[in-house]
Amino acid sequence: MRYSIDTTSFDGGVHTLYTSPEKKAAQRKRIAMLAVKYLIAAVLIVFFLFPYAFMILKSFMSPAETLPGELVHFFPKMFTVKNYAVVGRFFKNILNTLVIIAINAIFIPLSACFVAFPLARHKFTGKKTMFSIIMATVMIPSTVLMVPQYTLYVRFGLVDKLVSQWIGAFWGGGALNIFLVIQFMRSLPKEMDNAAKIDGANEFQIFLRIVFPLCANIVILIAVNVVIGMWMDFQSPLIYLNSSKKWTVGLAFYHYFSDKTVASQLSARLMAMCTVMSLLPIALFLTFQKSMIGGVKVGGIKG
Repeated sequence: MRYSIDTTSFDGGVHTLYTSPEKKAAQRKRIAMLAVKYLIAAVLIVFFLFPYAFMILKSFMSPAETLPGELVHFFPKMFTVKNYAVVGRFFKNILNTLVIIAINAIFIPLSACFVAFPLARHKFTGKKTMFSIIMATVMIPSTVLMVPQYTLYVRFGLVDKLVSQWIGAFWGGGALNIFLVIQFMRSLPKEMDNAAKIDGANEFQIFLRIVFPLCANIVILIAVNVVIGMWMDFQSPLIYLNSSKKWTVGLAFYHYFSDKTVASQLSARLMAMCTVMSLLPIALFLTFQKSMIGGVKVGGIKG
């Protein structure tokens, strides 16, 4: 077997390294595979980001450039930011949405943790049955519950009121959120609870001062998902909110651009509003991605 000789200098001395042709071939193959992977990743990134980049660039085009019949081009010929003035039209709707988001983002994770705490940290009669019933609700299609829920909201006088968009946040936070929190809490050592009891802490203090602060990752995961879901929600506001003053930004956006003629003539404004609506989910993900990934790992694997 033949070896190639490489000479390198280290601390003033000369060292001779012998590398077999098989090792060099394996290195070249590994480098080639890595290059192919990066090339494929780069192509996919360009493919998936192209529509988003086109949307942003089109939002800076003048209205004349986006009229029907004009040739499609990627970069604006006349750069303008006037299209973003359309955001002011939805100011009230954005405020409505932010109020709904704030209440849901606070109370859905909190109520999910309240429900999950006894199921994850204690043993009691009927625990397995209760957990099974909670998880069984995941199998019920949401469309089946639309009519009964609407009837219930009508009888309680919640239709055409913003409270209809956050009343559910106080009742457990949803089966999947409860499941994630239970799995996360099970990963926490119970010796902390026992030590707190010895110091005289009651169950509420154990939950509020010890367990809940340690669930920060899973709470952030649930809260971010709630914010993104509520920000982009269309179905629930469409069913329960009738007055234009109480519309959320998604519903107002739909009504404003639902006319095809208006949408085609104001396509630059449409792209500007789409760009603005995409900023919040992107900012949340970039800010909390580490906490979200940590919450998924621990909540989904340990149990």
